[in-house]
Amino acid sequence: MGTSRIISNSITGRIAAMSIAKTKKDGIVLPAVNILSDTTSERLDLDLAAYKNSRDHIIAAKATHHAAVALAKPQRLLLKTFVTSFYTSLNNEISIGDVPKEARSYYGLNITNKRMPAMGSDANLLSAAESVLSGDILRRAAGGKAIASPTIAAFTLIFSTALPIILAVSNAQTSINEAVHALALQTIEIKDLITHIWDEVEAHYSLNSPSNRRAECRLWGVKYRSTGILSVVTGTCKDEDGVVLAGIKVRIIGANTSTLSDAIGHFSLNTSLYGDLELEATHLNYENNIIEFTKEDGVAVVVAVVMTKL
Repeated sequence: MGTSRIISNSITGRIAAMSIAKTKKDGIVLPAVNILSDTTSERLDLDLAAYKNSRDHIIAAKATHHAAVALAKPQRLLLKTFVTSFYTSLNNEISIGDVPKEARSYYGLNITNKRMPAMGSDANLLSAAESVLSGDILRRAAGGKAIASPTIAAFTLIFSTALPIILAVSNAQTSINEAVHALALQTIEIKDLITHIWDEVEAHYSLNSPSNRRAECRLWGVKYRSTGILSVVTGTCKDEDGVVLAGIKVRIIGANTSTLSDAIGHFSLNTSLYGDLELEATHLNYENNIIEFTKEDGVAVVVAVVMTKL
């Protein structure tokens, strides 16, 4: 039954590992000697601060994005209503013969039907709105009749108000992507640092018994995963409001099996792994979530999963 060290797959877990080591290092009182080398100690101080800073940038960017999404929701609905109203009025004018069906071509629409343009995404919605304004200039210049409901003046006001608010959502998402990318660039260095810390700590306790060595090293943030007797990990998936979630994919990192939460959010996984483990929960509509937990050999454990909406 093997035992191995496991560096966390989560940002939170890696920060926790470094924070434990730094707290232990900074708490050493003379005449005790720092287990870590001067080089590793200096890297720990610098890298932990930088990594936390990158993590905080992601949190701030996500908060900005959530605020932008909330502001954009009513503007998106209003703009879509105005686009739909404009094309409905245009189609009605075509139906009664006051506007030729060929007029739809000014807006990039098929002249053989009355279909609305695609507006399922912000990009499509803004494109459809821009086509109303640019297309109507050309149609009116060719002698076309003005659309009364809504008027182009009213439409322009709604569009000019909604445009920066809707674009702010995309800009906020770009900020998240940039912050995530910046942190990802640090990951190789962070994992290398954690490996150096753990190597030096384990070397210090190398003459101890395996169980005592692992106990001492855990105090420096070292994580161990072992293989033993098969047992079960269960839990319930919920959102931040406590509503149970079905269809969340759940797996224990390092194991070969996964499952989906059922209609009441419950999941169950059999595993022979024990020690310092991580449960990963994923869904297209929610942020990936990695939950650290400890488990004794052959003992069942319950893990609560809380998912955050994207």
